[in-house]
Amino acid sequence: MQSPTSPSRLCVLVMGPSGVGKSTFAQALAEAMGASFIEGDDYHTSENRAAMSAGRPLTDEMRQPWLIALADTVRHSRGKRDTVFTCSALKRRYRDLLREGIGEMRLLCLSAPRALIRQRMIARKHFMPAELLDSQIEALEAPTPDEYAIMLEMSEGLDANVARALKLIGR
Repeated sequence: MQSPTSPSRLCVLVMGPSGVGKSTFAQALAEAMGASFIEGDDYHTSENRAAMSAGRPLTDEMRQPWLIALADTVRHSRGKRDTVFTCSALKRRYRDLLREGIGEMRLLCLSAPRALIRQRMIARKHFMPAELLDSQIEALEAPTPDEYAIMLEMSEGLDANVARALKLIGR
């Protein structure tokens, strides 16, 4: 049996601010790869969901249990098959915490114009209100060169971005 950090098991983190299209993109990418898909939002505590629904940004302390639970789930999934998961992972320390719990992973950082993200947030049914978009963008620490992130502009279209991501991650 291979270890969860085996390089033959690909693990892909799809990150970026709320509303940028992480879930839609990650589901399409996972399907194209024949990989498991894990929605990071599913691992938020009820307290986190309530805070965000009330328009209050999460603190680092509030994010800690969420990130640990998500890392545990992804590590177990990765032990069985390639895995694509979503997480805003806005700060380097959050991405480092995920790496500590999961092991090696590829990083896909999604971006889009603020107006497009806001429009998507207003149109969807989600616990994260559009009023928190500015706090998400302000908190975002762009991946550094040592993180080897693949940057994708989501206004370019889903199919084109999935094809580009597959090429860049070697699938």
